Amino acid sequence: MKKNYYALTFISEDRPGIVAKVSKILYENNFNIEDSSSTLLRGFFSMILIVSCSEDYKINKIKKKFAPLVKELGMAISVRKIDKLKTLPSGETYVISVYGADKPGIVFKVADFLANNEINIVDLQTKVAGSDEKPVYIMVLEVIIPEDFKNKNWSEELKEIAKNINTDISIRHIETYEL
Repeated sequence: MKKNYYALTFISEDRPGIVAKVSKILYENNFNIEDSSSTLLRGFFSMILIVSCSEDYKINKIKKKFAPLVKELGMAISVRKIDKLKTLPSGETYVISVYGADKPGIVFKVADFLANNEINIVDLQTKVAGSDEKPVYIMVLEVIIPEDFKNKNWSEELKEIAKNINTDISIRHIETYEL
C-alpha cells in the first residue's frame, strides 16, 4: 500500500491538551505519526510532525480537518506534502554546547562556521537562563560530520570562534546505535 507523507506544524499559546487534541484528529483520520518534535518556547507550544496515510489528501483538506481546533486554540498550522522522505546524512555525530552572556550573533557565528564547513545541524535547542540582570545564553546543537570530511581541525577552529564571541564551548562525540 502506497503511503502519502505530510509535514505538519502547529504553534499555539501553551495549555494542557494540545498534543491530545492534535493526535486525536490524526488518529480519527487514519494518519500515522512517523516522526515528531515538540517544545515549549517562551509560552508558545510548537509541534512538527511527519505523518503518513494511505489517502492522497490535498493540503486544504487536511487544514479543514484541523479548522475547528485552530479556531478554538488560536493556533497557527501549516501543511506540506512530502514527495520523498530523506534519511539522516551519514557520518559522525557530535553534540556542541555553547554557553555565554546573552547577546545577538551567537547562533549565527556558530551556524555560519558549520555551514561553511558542510557540517549539518540536525538538532538545535536554545534557552536563556539565569536572571534578568545576568542572562546566560545556552545553545545545544547536534551535528553530523560527513564521512569524507577533510577539515580535521574543525573543533579547534570552532573553539576559537567561541572564544572570540566570549562563550564557552563543549564538543562531544556521540556513539549512535541502529535498532
